[in-house]
Amino acid sequence: MTNAQTPTIHPAAIMAAVMEEIQNARAFVARDDAFDSAQELRIALRRLRSGLTLFRPLLPTDQGKTLLEEARWLSAEVTRLRDLYLLWQDTLTPARVALPNNAALEALEKRVLDKIQSERSALCELLQGDRFAAFFESGQALTVSENWRDTTNDASRLQTLCHETLTLRLNQAIKHGESLKRLDPKSRDSFRKSLRKLRATAEFTQSMFTNKKTKAFLKQLKKLLDSMVAARDATAVRATLEWLIQDMDKTSAEHHIAVELIKAKEASVTLDNKRLQKLWRATIALPPS
Repeated sequence: MTNAQTPTIHPAAIMAAVMEEIQNARAFVARDDAFDSAQELRIALRRLRSGLTLFRPLLPTDQGKTLLEEARWLSAEVTRLRDLYLLWQDTLTPARVALPNNAALEALEKRVLDKIQSERSALCELLQGDRFAAFFESGQALTVSENWRDTTNDASRLQTLCHETLTLRLNQAIKHGESLKRLDPKSRDSFRKSLRKLRATAEFTQSMFTNKKTKAFLKQLKKLLDSMVAARDATAVRATLEWLIQDMDKTSAEHHIAVELIKAKEASVTLDNKRLQKLWRATIALPPS
């Protein structure tokens, strides 16, 4: 699994890089009103959660648990904004081009843009608030090696932990992958999430123990996950539209066109089953360790 000539990187260094990603993404959100800013923060928080899950046995009691709960809370706030951007950028903008004089579509777009601004303002305020400051301070504590258990300095223990977690994640993905042939939304989403967790664990492992097999596995896994992005985004758009129509008059034209967009999203997602299965077989043929 490891290259004996490569020194082991302490988990504190891994977490320091993640916290820097969060800080940079926070500044990006404050600076730019764009999908990419929310997405960058969302990814950084997801990496933090994955790191906390992987390294939990090496952290002081409850330290990782509390930080993980706060990361989940913040991720939910960021994802809501990210999905609104996605709805506007990938669905409403093309629809407005196709139907430039549709009053109902204009009203829906205005509603979404207003919601984006209110959600972004709330998120920016949150990122300047005391709760985020406490969260970030707690995360920064993990960038100091002395705050970890003494056993963290044992390279063989780290290697065993990574190997066991990778095996667990791979087995979970294989279990979900058995339902790939059905491709119903629930099983597909479970499969994607298990692959995402597997990828994060493999990335952290690769950072600490450089290995050509893990690198090849990550490259193939990325191809598989990229092929599932459209389905995830379509699900997010549908969920956001369903959330928005709760406040609409059911007899209005705006409500009607929102419902039609939901239907259109459901019909437009056609995953290539054979390609996914081919990518999946290629992925599990490359053991990550």
